[in-house]
Order: sequence, then structure tokens, then C-alpha cells
Amino acid sequence: MRYFIYISYFGTAYSGWQIQKNAITVQQVVEAALSKLLSTPVSVSGSSRTDKEVHAAQQVAHFNLIAPIDPAYLIYKVNRILPSDISITAMRPVVDGAHARFDACYRRYAYTIVTQKDPFYRDRAIWLRRIPPLALLNQIADLFAVQADFEFFSKITDSTKRFICNIEEAFWMQIDQKIVFQIKADRFLRGMVRTIVGTILKTATGKMDVTALEQLIKHKPAVRPMLTLVPPHGLTLVEVGYPETLFIKENES
Repeated sequence: MRYFIYISYFGTAYSGWQIQKNAITVQQVVEAALSKLLSTPVSVSGSSRTDKEVHAAQQVAHFNLIAPIDPAYLIYKVNRILPSDISITAMRPVVDGAHARFDACYRRYAYTIVTQKDPFYRDRAIWLRRIPPLALLNQIADLFAVQADFEFFSKITDSTKRFICNIEEAFWMQIDQKIVFQIKADRFLRGMVRTIVGTILKTATGKMDVTALEQLIKHKPAVRPMLTLVPPHGLTLVEVGYPETLFIKENES
């Protein structure tokens, strides 16, 4: 049977989600814990390739088992093996062929900024002493709520061939002393959210013209512009959504 597992992790100690040579990653640690518990090699495939130091409130991955298992039992047992900064929060059986990455309808990320120094957020947010008015930030964020080619808002990689993303929501909100940017889209490119946040802040502080930004989003220029990439530790993968038709109900399993 195939299962989706929902994973929460604090990314500070890891070189991102995806397995890499000579680096400790979340995927590697989760696979090792499941393999030890089940006494058989287990491979998991995640929904999103979060970068080094990026966190996840809800990462989703799929893996296969020969026989059904009690999800509550597995969750409890594997969480006893996993380190304190990684947790399995849920597990659901899915139809054959369901894919955590390719079947995702949307992903939601949040980027957090604190406006006063807070030691409890030192690895979860960036600290900016001054931040532009929320209304101005949202006015600029509205420009990104489109379907467009976001190649210039991503890291250059040889593996990426398609750059069209459909951004459904992009907005800022204030929660106490925190300013949080939330963005929801069908897919994201590497470094895309961090570049969008940096570009919004750059534009809101007058270092980039709003009209120039609008043209950059709508009409990709011939020359790649220099855009700002904010630090990774303020970024969190918040949610990954799927069609309910992928999930097997208890009386069907």
C-alpha cells in the first residue's frame, strides 16, 4: 500500500529536505527512522524540496509498504526514533500511484519578519528594525498574484525547464510584533519565495520602481536583473493540498 505521511521539522540543523552527498537532510533522517522501525529499506518522496535552514509545518511525502499498518502505531513508534526537531504528524493511505509532489494542488509558504529583537525567533524569522507600511507591502504583493514566468525570481539550475507558476494568493499580515508574508501557488521554483520577499521589500523601500517590477513580472526582459534573496531561516512550508479523491477511507482500506 502507498501512504502519505505529514512531516513537521525545524530546518536549522539540516541541509534542506532532499538527500545530498556529505550532508544531513530531513529526507535522509526520516528514511533511516522508517527503515529501522520496519526492518526493511524505506524510500520516501517529498512534495517540496525545501532549502537549507528552511522549516516545514507540513511537508508531505509518500512511501510504499507491502502490508497495511496501523497509522497511529507507526506515528508513535517512528516519533520515538526521530530527533526532537522532526515529527510525523499524520499518515493516510492513498490510491496506487498517488504522488506527493506531482499530485499536489497547491503549496503555501510563510516568511516571518520580527520588528524587535526576539531570541525565541532567532532561527525562525529575520529581524528588521524598520519595515514599510503594511498597505504598501500588500499593494506590491498584489502584483505577484498572477500566472506568469518566474524564472528571474528563482535560482539558476540546469534541472528546471518550466518556469510558469500560478500564484493564487500573496499577502502580508501583522501578528503582534511579527510581519508575515503568505503565498500560495500550484508550484514554486528554487529560491522563489525568498526572492519575491526580497523584491517586495526592495520596492517598498524605494530601491526598485513599482512600474519596473510590474514589467518584470509581465514581460521577461532580455537581461536577468539583480534581485535580493532574503535569508532562508525566515521561511516555512506551511501547507500542501491534495484532491480528496487520492485518499482511501478507513472502510475502503
